[in-house]
Order: sequence, then structure tokens, then C-alpha cells
Amino acid sequence: MSEFRFPHRIAALRSVLSQNSRPDTDDAVDGMIVSYLEHGKYLTGFTGSNALVIITKDHALFLTDGRYDLQSSTEVPGFDRVILPPASDLALAAAQKVAALGIKRAGFETTHLTYAAYNSLAKNMAEIAPAVQLIGRTNVVEFIKAIKDADEIAALRVAIDAADEAFTHLQQIVKPGMSELDVAWELESFLRRVKGATRLGFDSIIGSGPNSAMIHGRPTERILGSSGGSEFLLCDYGCEINGYNSDLTRTFVVNGEPTARQREIYDVVKAAQLAALEAIKPGVIGKDVDAAARNIITAAGFGNNFNHGLGHGLGRLVHDQYGVFNATSELVIREGMVVTVEPGIYLDGWGGVRIEDDVLVTATGYEVLTHSTKEMVIL
Repeated sequence: MSEFRFPHRIAALRSVLSQNSRPDTDDAVDGMIVSYLEHGKYLTGFTGSNALVIITKDHALFLTDGRYDLQSSTEVPGFDRVILPPASDLALAAAQKVAALGIKRAGFETTHLTYAAYNSLAKNMAEIAPAVQLIGRTNVVEFIKAIKDADEIAALRVAIDAADEAFTHLQQIVKPGMSELDVAWELESFLRRVKGATRLGFDSIIGSGPNSAMIHGRPTERILGSSGGSEFLLCDYGCEINGYNSDLTRTFVVNGEPTARQREIYDVVKAAQLAALEAIKPGVIGKDVDAAARNIITAAGFGNNFNHGLGHGLGRLVHDQYGVFNATSELVIREGMVVTVEPGIYLDGWGGVRIEDDVLVTATGYEVLTHSTKEMVIL
């Protein structure tokens, strides 16, 4: 049988199957049912829309339907492929294969299996292999894919460079009189047409004037500069290229010189972001990095106006790992993680500022992968 496309990922998953996730749990398993399609793609290289993977110490099964027979034959080397008839029940097939492999404790992904899907899996398992225990496991594949290999980091750099170039493009074309929707379209057009993005990483967040205070606001027909004076324009966007994503936020000032209050708030956010970056290194705890930024914002009197986490993992998904940096995160930061660092201050009815970079955790600290200036840009 040919080698796995990503043998190190399979080896890493196999190494954690027999381990308990916490000292107070007994959730070691001798086989793992990976039902979340994104995780199946990560482990195998498959690009289709229907698959399930079963991994044990000695076996690796890939289940899909007949539409993907030819495609998976080239995309999924190393696995024993199981090609099912159209409209087959993957839960039934999984139960049958678990029984055939002699698995006694079968792990499943608690975070990604719906209640209905779990009931179907449990029902089929009870009928086919009643001695098998279904053991819920959390963050098994997530823990592995949090550490990016060299190829993944290279792919991320391409997507991130595209976002940086889009920032330069915005500086050249954005002006008062445009609408937020115009800005969003210019971004998407540039990323797709010029940089070859497969898609946006997420719906772009474009907010001007008071709309910039909406943390996840969507672009509207509001005209930039329509407040009559200088105002913030917050742009949070990213793109997917070759399966990997970027996520960049910068906040411009449009329609005149910034006011003293605008400069104050911008400078506080920038200082908080720089402090958080300096706190990043392997072994630190996520909440401590969050605190490095949050303490600065709180000391400036805006603690109640920074009401989201400091950052998340970035990779094949824009939110590749939730809760990396927030006020309660106990996650230990490891070399090879790629994360966002994005503090902000948002004042209802007035406006907001967010500055976000994509960051690689290195052996001794961090590398900022985004290169767009953090200095205030006036358009």
C-alpha cells in the first residue's frame, strides 16, 4: 500500500488515542471515528464533500460514496478505501467497520457530531457490536492540527501576503463618497481576480463611522464620510488560497485629520496589540497573553469596550482553533501554532478600532506574518 499523504498527521493521531485527555478522565480509545469532514480532509488530503475516517494503531479506513471512487483513489493514498453505494448510511457503515476491526473503545468527536448523528451511530453500534463502548473525545484532531508543518506555514504565507497586498490596494482606491459595500466589493474583486483567491475566508467586515463599533458588522450602503467629519473605517477580511486562510484587520481614518479622541483610542489599541505580541512564546498560557492587551485597554478606561477574545487559531479554517487567547483560556501556547492577535475598542454610536495580525509561534517567541503597517493611515 502506498504511503499516506500526510504520514506525520496519522502518526500524531495514533499517538494520542491511547492517552487520556485529562488526568481525571478515562477516555483512552483503541480507535477513533473522525466524522467531521474538515478533519477527514486534514488527515487524508481528500477534497470531496462526503467522507468518514476510522483510525486505529494498525488500520486506517476511509469511507465515502461512489461519486468519489476515482477522486479518492488519487487523493487518499495509504488508506483502505471503502466505497459505499449512493445514499448509504455512514453511521451504519462506521459501526460495521468498527466491529470488523475489533475495536472495543471507539472514540468519536463530541464537538462535531450532532445529536441526531450520535443517536444514529449509537443505535447502529448497539445492534451490530453491543460490546463496543462509544467514548466522546474533544479536541483530538484540533490539538494535532494546531501545530502547522512547513508546507502549511508556506501556504499560510501566500494567503497572508495576499491580504497585505489588498491593504495596499485599499489605500489606493478608498475615498470619501464610496459606500461600505463598494469597499467590500473592491476587496473581494482584488483578492479573487488579482491574487487568485479561491474564496473569501469569511464575509468581510467593513464598518465606517458609528458602524465601525460593530465587532462583526456587515457592509451597508452607508457612505464613507457622511458624518461630516473624520471617522474610522474598520476593515476585517481574509482569503483562502490553496486551502489556507488569512485574517487581517486594519482601521483607517477617512474624511480628514483624526481628532484627539480618535488618536487616543487608536494609540491605546496599538499599544495593547504590541504588548500582546511581546507576551507570546511557547509555554505561556492563552489567558496571560489576553491579559497583556486587556490590562492596557482597561487602564486607559476602555475595559468595558473590549468585549471579545484577543485571538484564535488560523489555518485551513479561519477559526482553526477557538479560544486561544481570551480571559479564561488555559491553552498552553506551542511552537508552530499560527494565531491572530486582535484587540479592539468599540464605542456605541461613535466608532471603533481593531488591529489584527497573523502570528507564528516560534521556538523563542513569535513572528508576525502580516506586514501591513500599524501606523494610522488617513484616507
